[in-house]
Amino acid sequence: MTSLKAVLGAAALAAGLWVSAASAETLRVLAWEGYADPDWVKDFTKETGIDVDVVFVGSDDEIWAKIKGSEGKDFDVMAVNTAQLQRYIDADLVKPWDFSKIPNQKDVLPRFQDLSKISGVTRDGKAYGIPFCFDSIGLIYDTDKVKPAPTSMSVLWDPQYQGKVLAYDNGEHNFSFTALTLGIENPFHLSDDQFAAVKAKLLELKPNVLSFYTTADEALQIYQNNDVALIWANYGQQQLKAMQKVGAHVAYIAPAEGSLSWLDNWALTSGAKDPDAAAKWVNFLLDKKIGAELSERTGFGNTAVASSNANDKDKLVWLESVEDPLKRSDLWNEIKASQ
Repeated sequence: MTSLKAVLGAAALAAGLWVSAASAETLRVLAWEGYADPDWVKDFTKETGIDVDVVFVGSDDEIWAKIKGSEGKDFDVMAVNTAQLQRYIDADLVKPWDFSKIPNQKDVLPRFQDLSKISGVTRDGKAYGIPFCFDSIGLIYDTDKVKPAPTSMSVLWDPQYQGKVLAYDNGEHNFSFTALTLGIENPFHLSDDQFAAVKAKLLELKPNVLSFYTTADEALQIYQNNDVALIWANYGQQQLKAMQKVGAHVAYIAPAEGSLSWLDNWALTSGAKDPDAAAKWVNFLLDKKIGAELSERTGFGNTAVASSNANDKDKLVWLESVEDPLKRSDLWNEIKASQ
């Protein structure tokens, strides 16, 4: 999924990778920028005696290339989202975790304790991902122009906001969030009839759309120079904070029908040299102090302590691989091109 993580990861790549001094016992980590900060690595090494080599990545495709290219042998542990993890399980590139080695998992936030309820992280009763970091994809609204505060994405279709909506330019996500708005239970695996219904609904949205955007900065510029009331916020609360920082009168909701949400997990590679060391790494990062620092530094939600990214009542719908990415892309292009 496209997110602010990709922007951060690309910056990390441009700067090169951060690596600790090698030792006899070195844990090899593949992660997004912000998931393995130098002070955390230093504290982990001090606590365990295990040095850590970190390689930062800039995209999901890069993670796959690095893990698949070495058949999982170049890294011990990696950060991967729920929409991608099953792909690694299918390819035998990851191994299940031993929870007896990760005691902090039992103390995470309630929504992350029963992993069988989180689509994409388990297979045959075994957990291949340990949730670590997340954010929702919700709705940003101008508090001066939209009253009362909306509770659903359905407000995007309200005729009073004709020409005042910013939409994100992505076929996969647009079909998924619109499916949720229509009450479709599984927005990632649509039948032909459901595809037709979602396409028709998206065509109805077009008169309200002022413009489509691809980056958070682009959305902010359009907002500052036009009469915008509503923004489908692909970049979540990071996008909200960036807008508030420049003085925009905006607020954020997680829609009642459910928010598409990304969830990054720690996964153990099939080529891990020391699974016990990898488990110690994950257990260390599930500490409540680390979780609080993660949210403070990145703005993302963490699984250890509560943050502003979600309350217990928010319905978060974790992203999954969709049934036919090409079909969604083609249909989305048809929708954009329609008059």
